[in-house]
Amino acid sequence: MKDPLGKCTIAATGDFGKARSQEKIKQWVEANGGTFVTAIRPGVTHLVCSADHYKKSAPMIRQASKVKGIKVVSYDWLEDSLLSKSPKREGPYLMDRQAKSVAKSRAKKKATRKRNLREGVKAFKKGCKDFQRIMDNDGYHVYRDSTGFSYDLALARADLTTNQNERYSLKVGSLFPTPIFPTYSPCKFRVPPSRSRTQRLQLYESHTAPFIYACYVVYSSASSGGASEILAPLNSSFEVAMSTFTKFFKLKTKKDWDERLVVCKDVVNERAFLYIPPAAGEPLGKLPDVSPPG
Repeated sequence: MKDPLGKCTIAATGDFGKARSQEKIKQWVEANGGTFVTAIRPGVTHLVCSADHYKKSAPMIRQASKVKGIKVVSYDWLEDSLLSKSPKREGPYLMDRQAKSVAKSRAKKKATRKRNLREGVKAFKKGCKDFQRIMDNDGYHVYRDSTGFSYDLALARADLTTNQNERYSLKVGSLFPTPIFPTYSPCKFRVPPSRSRTQRLQLYESHTAPFIYACYVVYSSASSGGASEILAPLNSSFEVAMSTFTKFFKLKTKKDWDERLVVCKDVVNERAFLYIPPAAGEPLGKLPDVSPPG
């Protein structure tokens, strides 16, 4: 088709890359019979616009909205029109339609993230309950100190910008039962996946004397499906298990155990986990004596 853009008066706004400068666009438009202008005015048929300028509502975008008949299109419309040697139908290239499509896609992804988060939380809670039930059947319970404080902690780091949702549970007890999750070999504070979101920290004690303990962490992961890891050797003494418990607490929250209730006024470390204290009126706990309880 001769002069495929013969009926088009085109303006452009935005950065399309070095190879697509305003001067180049002007040359292409005029070489194909069109008219290129640098300002919005009556008679302009198309405004080729970058996504960034459309999002920011650049001056030419606002001006075009006040002039009837101007179609605000993406650079692809111009490129496809030149390649096909005839002006393409503007519908698929209209910036407002593309913006709505992007918004719809983002809303769908956000809804998916929320659904995955809810499902992850539900699966994690079930896994932890199953684990605790097995421990109880094997003769072990969550340790409580003399104040009645239960050593069953939730440590959280929320991030809804990703699909990742990992939850951890650190427990101290005397026997590690058949795991609900895959188990890693014991090691010196191997840090679980960097994108973990929530952990559960627990201290277990045998029902009967002589009391013996163990320490482990459980986390739920969108990527791995969940896992458990022993942090203290099986049949540990109280001192060893409690020491592991407090050290891991500091590793994750960046706080000493005896400072867990101190409110930090500084900028929160985005890598740190947040410890949520018990509700008002419930036991806040204290550090146990050096000697084993009971």
